[in-house]
Amino acid sequence: MMVVAQDWLVLDLSGDSVTALATVTALQFTPMLLLTLYGGRVADRYDKRALLTWTNVVSGLLALPLGLLVAGDSARLWHVYAFAFALGVAGAVEMPTRLSFIAELVGPDLVPNASALSGAYFNVARVLGPPLAGLLIEAVGPGTVMLVNAASYAATVAGLRAMRPGELHHRPRRGTRRPGHRGPGPRAVPADLVMTLALLAAVSLFGLNLPLALPLMARTVFRTDATAFGLLTAALAAGSLLAAFTGTLRRGRPQPAWSSPGPAASASWRRPPDGRRTCRSRWSCSSRRDSPPCPSCRPPTTASNWAAIPPSAAGSWPSTP
Repeated sequence: MMVVAQDWLVLDLSGDSVTALATVTALQFTPMLLLTLYGGRVADRYDKRALLTWTNVVSGLLALPLGLLVAGDSARLWHVYAFAFALGVAGAVEMPTRLSFIAELVGPDLVPNASALSGAYFNVARVLGPPLAGLLIEAVGPGTVMLVNAASYAATVAGLRAMRPGELHHRPRRGTRRPGHRGPGPRAVPADLVMTLALLAAVSLFGLNLPLALPLMARTVFRTDATAFGLLTAALAAGSLLAAFTGTLRRGRPQPAWSSPGPAASASWRRPPDGRRTCRSRWSCSSRRDSPPCPSCRPPTTASNWAAIPPSAAGSWPSTP
């Protein structure tokens, strides 16, 4: 509801300016890009339930004066910029804390299912909230929507305080570091994780810009009102809701599948499980240089691996049952 009211307010105050809408979006999400890692460190160090309580209190206190300014017809564009940035800073701490708090609620075995249910709840709000916000904007204006959003934080805080801390699944705390101890050195990032992060960055850059495009399309292309804009936003969330419900079909943690060969995989081929011989290269053993690789050193026989095998070596290998 808050996002719909905020975007519609920015277009009203700026005369359908694309630059103003992009600026408020950047101010709200840049803190989450830059500070989420630090927010995760704070979540690991302090009590997550208390952190969620305080971040929701701060978010509610930030949404309240903005709603009052808009309801009193005193809001200016720089007011929206400032409050959007402040809400982004609070969200940079709230988001990683909320996601990691799921494990404390249900335990590690049910985290995939609980995460899917949490995503479903979030997307239900995204489906129902925008149409309701559009109706309220047309009826009473965006200021009332912001005040309703500010009041909704009270329900979240009440739910957090009603939880029984003794029934949470707390992870054991790590030992404190000695003075001057810097901890372990940098570790290599797995190739699969790098590929996943790159894919996520590409999808986010080119595929998740609809929140910026939808209000402009509703105002300048379709010439519709706030109600239609809310329905467009709800349709965007409906697909995410379906995917979240599909994720609830899991009954345990997903097991990692075999990944594409890389430096780490090549190193594992050169390391036999019995440890009695050491491979000098991917294709030969030091104990038998003139013969095909031994079974312990032979790479997995998949299509991508066979494509990389030299023809001379491939012809001398016995077939694998």
